[in-house]
Amino acid sequence: MTAREPLHNRPRWGAALLALLGTAALAAAFGRVTVRGSVVGAGGAPVAGAVVRIQGAAEYTLTDDQGGFALSVPLFGAAHLTAWSSGYYIGSATAAGFGEVMLTLDRHPSEDHPDYAFISPILDPEAPGACARCHASRAGEPAALPVDEWREDAHARSAVSPRFLSVYNGTTLDGAPGTPTLYHFDADQGVDVPVAPSLGQESAGVGFRLDFPNSAGSCAACHVPVLALQGAHTADPNAAQGVAAEGVTCDFCHKIAGVRLGEEGLPSPHLPGVSSLELLRPPPGEQIFFGPLDDTPGDDVYAPLYDQSQFCAACHSGEFWSVSIYNSFGEWLDSPYSDPAAGKTCQDCHMPPAGATTFVDLPPDVTQHVPGRDPATIFSHRMPGAADAALLAEAAVLTVGAERSDGEVSVTVTVINSGAGHDLPTDSPLRAVILLVEAADADGQPLALIDGPTLPDWAGVGAPADGYYAGLPGVYFAKILADAVTGETPTSAYWRQTRLVSDNRIGALENAVSRYRFGAPAEGELRVTARLLLRRAFIDQMVLKGWDTPDLPMAQVTRGVP
Repeated sequence: MTAREPLHNRPRWGAALLALLGTAALAAAFGRVTVRGSVVGAGGAPVAGAVVRIQGAAEYTLTDDQGGFALSVPLFGAAHLTAWSSGYYIGSATAAGFGEVMLTLDRHPSEDHPDYAFISPILDPEAPGACARCHASRAGEPAALPVDEWREDAHARSAVSPRFLSVYNGTTLDGAPGTPTLYHFDADQGVDVPVAPSLGQESAGVGFRLDFPNSAGSCAACHVPVLALQGAHTADPNAAQGVAAEGVTCDFCHKIAGVRLGEEGLPSPHLPGVSSLELLRPPPGEQIFFGPLDDTPGDDVYAPLYDQSQFCAACHSGEFWSVSIYNSFGEWLDSPYSDPAAGKTCQDCHMPPAGATTFVDLPPDVTQHVPGRDPATIFSHRMPGAADAALLAEAAVLTVGAERSDGEVSVTVTVINSGAGHDLPTDSPLRAVILLVEAADADGQPLALIDGPTLPDWAGVGAPADGYYAGLPGVYFAKILADAVTGETPTSAYWRQTRLVSDNRIGALENAVSRYRFGAPAEGELRVTARLLLRRAFIDQMVLKGWDTPDLPMAQVTRGVP
């Protein structure tokens, strides 16, 4: 038997083949290899059920009872593996070759530390812990990165929004104060009640502080959450400074570990905003960020809550004096959109992917593997809402039917809430969706309405060209409240005791049909137009406060009638 030739003397067929085909071609030819390893915690204890994946990849595996795993990785090149399990920070390790890989996970803090000082994403963007240092564009131009997007979002201005502060303080937009509310003693009720009308409307419109000058209220619980953590019912939004003035800021959101919900799935009305949130702030010398990905190693922790509508519940459902005021979360919960299998979350509509393949732009001194990601896994932080034209255009569909006979034209208009996962409109009871229906002859002259709904006085009494639509054919979709004491209807002061007068808003995937009859000439083509507009508040209030907030178009349909 001939002795086997030493390995170093044999022809290097592998090296020759590699040189011939190239690494990429060889990798394609030979595919992948299975890497085995284990995930352990403190002291080497195995971590069962941990999620292990190549960073940025969709495929993953779970560790067995002994913390072991087997994962398919590319044959050539280093594979950056990550692991996560509940209660731990996300860990990482590099797999190169065929050896076993060990990923060690560290426990994250389990107790909240209220003395933690929140980090500003913008006050000192180059500070070591500042969000903007890694999550904003370093090229000097805004990009689809979280901080750049958040700065364009209303959440970033919730604490300092001029409209919000003018309603809270009872001033005009330029700061002119309104008239304080007057009270008198009501013997029947045995309490002081407001005199009507005394809502400051004569000079500056409504104001919480005009009605309750000695109370801070609970507005800060949602608008200024960092400040409200010191007391949800005692924090004055006017006192917001520093990171608190950044409203719903990055570091605050990514410290949310849970939301307290009742048996019906809603937050308690007695625990507004931050009072219904469970925060987990780290002790000195440590850091923690919750998020929707389980493969971002460092100070990050995966939290499924960030992909769920419940994350938004604390500030998007609320009531005053047992009357529901803000309830977009509750409306979503009652709609088909909340179906876990076929529905959509708040994030699906308000944080849609914008095409980015990364959410970081690391500074030169940070060396860290940054994988390219599927754009569908990176959600935008621009969070479009009621002021976003594209979102409004997708919210509703208008259909118009028209028939002509016997000197009349009969018009049927259907408004379909086709794209909003809540009532249309939602949240603030000041908002309205206005349907305007017009019929005109061949010369463009309007036809007289014979029968059909018309817009109420609170649509504005005055010139239609200036947005005053009272008396015109159409429907005013809104939640209308009346002051429970003075009877003033509608009232914009929803923080006072109110009662619900009407609510004709359109539920998710539901529709509203209205019918009209117009007088028509015997000859000539007619034209029927239906327009749908979003109005941010009652027009008289906007004028008093000096808000320059034009109605926003949502949909328009024009039909010719032969």
